[in-house]
Amino acid sequence: MIRPMKEMDERQEAFVRRRFKQEVRRRMRAIRKGLPKDARAERSARIAERAAALPELEAPRVVAGFVSIKGEVDPAPLLDVLRERGAAVVLPRVDFELGAIVLHHHAPGDRLEESGFGVPEPLPSAPRADLAAVDLALVPALAIDPAGARIGYGKGFYDQLLPTLPNAFRLALAYDFQLVSEIPAEPHDQPIHALVTDTRLLRVDATG
Repeated sequence: MIRPMKEMDERQEAFVRRRFKQEVRRRMRAIRKGLPKDARAERSARIAERAAALPELEAPRVVAGFVSIKGEVDPAPLLDVLRERGAAVVLPRVDFELGAIVLHHHAPGDRLEESGFGVPEPLPSAPRADLAAVDLALVPALAIDPAGARIGYGKGFYDQLLPTLPNAFRLALAYDFQLVSEIPAEPHDQPIHALVTDTRLLRVDATG
């Protein structure tokens, strides 16, 4: 049986998108791994300084942050600033029964435990966040483009999480070399509102 041409084209496009994302993940992991620790810290500090100047970050109430792994931008300097401005910080924990991220409140000094993915997470006993109260979401990325499309680790956790934060300004944090010209977006991909790197700020045109 011959498949309809449209179905063949869609399957081929999906295959190309998957291969593209796999290659970008491989390349970005390698580049990021090669960045010395002191250089990562310096770049993360620059990103924090630039992000802290955004009007959306003047007085957030509840911030969804993350703990950096595998050479990611470290959001800790920015989270320290936001805490000084009165923000409460919530961090992600993967609930394997739900197959999704759950946000828990976290204060400095609270214990974290390592997940099955090797990510430091809040304890399950930590208070859960009111998702509607989150007004700023810091989003990690392996790669991102000027239209706000991002590539993560391929689990889709943030694409599930972001739609549940109806009042959150979505701010991606990335090194400048992680910015690529275009990422082939898929229907489930959730774009961000702005991107801060160590050299620039990009806002995404939500109407485009």
